[in-house]
Amino acid sequence: MIDLKYHIASIVAVFLALGLGVIIGSTIVGDDLLVDQQQKLIERLEEQFYTLKDRENELLEDNNYKEQLLYNYENYSQALLPAVVNGRLKDYKVAVIVTGDSEIPAGMINAISMAGAQVVSKTVLLSNMKLEDEESLSGIRSYYGLGEDESKATIRQHIADTVARIVMNKPEAGAVAFLQQYNLVKFNGGNDIPIDGVIIVGGANNFSNCFVDDFDSGLIESFIRSNVKVFGVEAVQVNYSYIGIFQQYNITTVDNIDKSPGQVSLILAMEGEAGNYGIKATAQKFMPTIPVDYKL
Repeated sequence: MIDLKYHIASIVAVFLALGLGVIIGSTIVGDDLLVDQQQKLIERLEEQFYTLKDRENELLEDNNYKEQLLYNYENYSQALLPAVVNGRLKDYKVAVIVTGDSEIPAGMINAISMAGAQVVSKTVLLSNMKLEDEESLSGIRSYYGLGEDESKATIRQHIADTVARIVMNKPEAGAVAFLQQYNLVKFNGGNDIPIDGVIIVGGANNFSNCFVDDFDSGLIESFIRSNVKVFGVEAVQVNYSYIGIFQQYNITTVDNIDKSPGQVSLILAMEGEAGNYGIKATAQKFMPTIPVDYKL
């Protein structure tokens, strides 16, 4: 659509330039043959312009139709979702950690609840994870016993391990107070309940909030060392996808968690159908297969 509009704009520009050329040519040169050629070229460009304009209108109508179709399918999927996921994760305890700059999709939490699982804690990274304040950075280095030349990436990996320990109820003394003192992470819920799995909600729209190479990687490594199942998810529309990095650790991923098919995929994956699900190039399958003997 963008290329088509650019093409139309280019034709309009040429059209105006030729029109100006006709006026100047007829005024200064007085060459009827040149004027006739320019007028014929203008007529051809004008015809092409209206053809492209009609095509653009057709594409807009088609796009609107497809958007409405997707909206209807999403509503249909939402209507079926409770019957598909109901009771599949009874007594399952899960922690949610938001490492990107998007909010937790409400549909994801609803799907988890309908499946019978309990979100025991929610952890959200804050903007201070950029580590831009030198005074705070000095205090954080001191807490971990790191030198002044230690990189921010390494520091974030240390913070990730601390967060993982807190979520698993294995924190070092004063760890929560430390993270809150420097406004690095916000904790909600209780981290004193044993968990069966962790959902990491990644994906960033602003590159300055993207810490997947250090924080998320450190987080996943810490959970894997403790044999805690990790599920990496993100919304469909993010400027910087985390899924590729998540998959390097062989964890289950869902790249359309803000849509009902993605929420079903997550529930089935948590039930035991591990894989890489969604609609992006990194997905291996759209969603897990629902058992043939399962009745809605």
